[in-house]
Amino acid sequence: MPAITVTGRMDTATTEGTGSYTTGQTAAATRLPLSLQETPQAVTVITRQRMDDQQLNSVQGVLENTTGITSYQSDSERTSFYSRGFLINNVQYDGIPTVVGNIVNGSGIGSLDTAFYDRVEVVRGGSGLLTGTGNPSAAINLVRKRPTREFSAAASLGVGSWDTKRGTGDISTPLTEDGRIRARMVGTYQDGHSYIDGYKPKRKSFYGIIEADLTPDTTVSLGYDYQDITPKGATWGGLPLWFSDGTQAQYPRSSNYAQDWSHWDTTLKTAFAEIEHRFDNGWKLRGVANQYRTQYDAELLGLVGRPDRATGLGSFPFGAFPVALAAEGRSRQNTVDVMASGPFQLLGRQHDLVVGATSSRRTASQDDIAPFFAGFAPVNIHDLSPAFPRPNFDAMASIPTHTQVKQSGVYGAARFSLADPLKLIVGGRFSNVEIDDNVSGTSLHYKKSGEFTPYAGLIYDIDKTYSAYASYTGIFNPQTDYRDSRGNVLTPSKGNTTELGLKGAYLDGRLNASLALFETRLDNAAQMIAGTTTPGGAQAYIGADGTKSRGVELDVQGELARGWNLYAGVAHFTAHDGMGVRFNSQLPRSTAQLSTTWQLPGDWSKLTLGAGVNWQSRFYQAPNTGTSSLGGEQGSYALASLMGRYFINNKTSVAVNVNNLFDRNYALQKGDFDTVSYGAPRNVMVTLNYKY
Repeated sequence: MPAITVTGRMDTATTEGTGSYTTGQTAAATRLPLSLQETPQAVTVITRQRMDDQQLNSVQGVLENTTGITSYQSDSERTSFYSRGFLINNVQYDGIPTVVGNIVNGSGIGSLDTAFYDRVEVVRGGSGLLTGTGNPSAAINLVRKRPTREFSAAASLGVGSWDTKRGTGDISTPLTEDGRIRARMVGTYQDGHSYIDGYKPKRKSFYGIIEADLTPDTTVSLGYDYQDITPKGATWGGLPLWFSDGTQAQYPRSSNYAQDWSHWDTTLKTAFAEIEHRFDNGWKLRGVANQYRTQYDAELLGLVGRPDRATGLGSFPFGAFPVALAAEGRSRQNTVDVMASGPFQLLGRQHDLVVGATSSRRTASQDDIAPFFAGFAPVNIHDLSPAFPRPNFDAMASIPTHTQVKQSGVYGAARFSLADPLKLIVGGRFSNVEIDDNVSGTSLHYKKSGEFTPYAGLIYDIDKTYSAYASYTGIFNPQTDYRDSRGNVLTPSKGNTTELGLKGAYLDGRLNASLALFETRLDNAAQMIAGTTTPGGAQAYIGADGTKSRGVELDVQGELARGWNLYAGVAHFTAHDGMGVRFNSQLPRSTAQLSTTWQLPGDWSKLTLGAGVNWQSRFYQAPNTGTSSLGGEQGSYALASLMGRYFINNKTSVAVNVNNLFDRNYALQKGDFDTVSYGAPRNVMVTLNYKY
């Protein structure tokens, strides 16, 4: 029989099972279900298919392959993510804001396993309409998989470089014959070694959800997810970058001074309940309750100093000396969100409205043993093999910190159809914030009520393919994770973001493209104070007024032709504070990503081939800025990758992924505390997949 090709416009948000690199709609920017072309902000959606193709098994992997997102990896466990020059501190689960781990020190979000998620939505710029607070960087929305009405199962087993092993299982099943009650369970396990000597990353996770249709129009969901991250030999910082004669040190990429007792164990737990009712007039009412818990325990050892080039040693204060610290903490956040959305008629035209209210309370406590010199005998950086005994942390005094943050707000947005080609989205949020902070018995109380965050967007449909937009977003960001030299929490930063853009939707929405120009102005933005720490030993910050960021972003995602998927993005920004000083110079100013896969035609259709490249411009730490005294610079570099997948039969496939194809040697950070850390060399992963 002749081949029959069925095409149609994508009109759903779910990406699992579509084989697509884009989505039909998203509510990540405004809570209104809009296509990417109708959304007046820069939005990237990393679909389930793309995560599977590139083996993006962690949120860190996803974000490092997203337009306009840069990562800053201090060591094996701490990775912070930035967009448009600002730290990303807006994270959502299914649209509900959540604080994941410790945003400032980078622990938490990067290690999250992506096996639970249908897609990851990234809205660049301000997101005050939905979150109420946050930097004008980006909002990351992790959208969970949902149960299916028919039985399905999937499993994979992967092996790779450095004895890496990864297994996943995913089962979705109806619990009643008609599928009215259904459940889904997902589990993962990953273990192995690393290119870093003595470092053994390990994580396991579980996700379960039950969904039930109480009536044809009412659905209730209950779910729980758990992630346990327990690395051995966790690093803290890098290795000394500078010799005492002012020249730079070079190390094998595998070099590590962490000990077998070094660890940073983290547990993340989420329980959630959701109810949704759909009315006959197109309106929808949704309520969500979410509890998120974290717990961590860390004992770490690093090296600082300027050793002698010839001997690798030196005498105090020169030479490389071991520095240790320990910390433990826990947090709990309870959030409730109620939202109603739907169409309404006005002046003979149909419009859309969303209104809602959110309330959350987060308590966090921690005990820190501030960084201290663990020994005054210099370490020979030419031979890092001798073991260093674990300090007696149990006998040391710790610095306790307790923080409670209460937030509540009401929000609303209306999408007015001013004319067939012209839509206006206006909205805002009234937020209330109350912070109680106690560091070693010193208390701080901050309260702000009725803070209004405006939002406006105008979209003009040039024709069926192209639309132009302009948007404005207010910024209000309580900086509870940043402290000054006295240990006090910084007061909130305020500002706004304006954005102009052009969007295109091709092939009935199967391919989306966008071009965005933006400018952000921010006062009291957290900026590192060089060489200064808090009483607990953490980096100290000061509020910088007049901070400005400008840039451009180009994003393409979707299907170029049948069986040919493409993702491409280019971003550039400049950022300075009010004194004209380069803001966050440790970030590359320009980045580019390209990833494509092609399913071969005809008799070769069982085979899919793919390739990709990520490029970034140079970055540097200027002397006597931030955490650096002597500075450091990494030149621009590109990392290439290849993939291939072959279907043995209609249920079983085998895939091969090669990363850093040309074995590029590059630094993850250079100059942070005058140290250097290196990225992974060429590595391979082979995965056997089964789907029923």
